[in-house]
Amino acid sequence: MENKPKQLLPIPAQRYFTLEELCRLADISAEQFSVWQQTHGIIVGYGGKHYTRADVIKVRQLRDSFTPYIDSFTRNQVDADGNPVINALETRQQIEKVVDNLNSVLAK
Repeated sequence: MENKPKQLLPIPAQRYFTLEELCRLADISAEQFSVWQQTHGIIVGYGGKHYTRADVIKVRQLRDSFTPYIDSFTRNQVDADGNPVINALETRQQIEKVVDNLNSVLAK
C-alpha cells in the first residue's frame, strides 16, 4: 500500500486570500496556523486576515512543519465508524436532553 501525499487544491487566480481560504488551500486548520506562527515567531503576510498568493505558496511549502491540531476535549478521537467524536458542546446538549427526558419520566 503506497502512502501518496495528499493532492492540494489549485490556487485560484486572485490577488488576496482570507485566512479561511489560505488554510483550506494549504489543508491546515486556522488553529494549526496560529500555533505555528506563535511557536516559530514568524508572521506570514501582514499579520492580519488577508494574505497574498505568495503567502499561500509559502504556507503550502511549509505545511509539513505544522504540528497536527489536537482538540483538547476529544483528543481527536474517532468513534467505531471512524467519525470524529462529538465535541464538548454536543456532549452537553445530549446530556441535557437525557436529563430532561429523565425529569419528565420521573414527574409522572
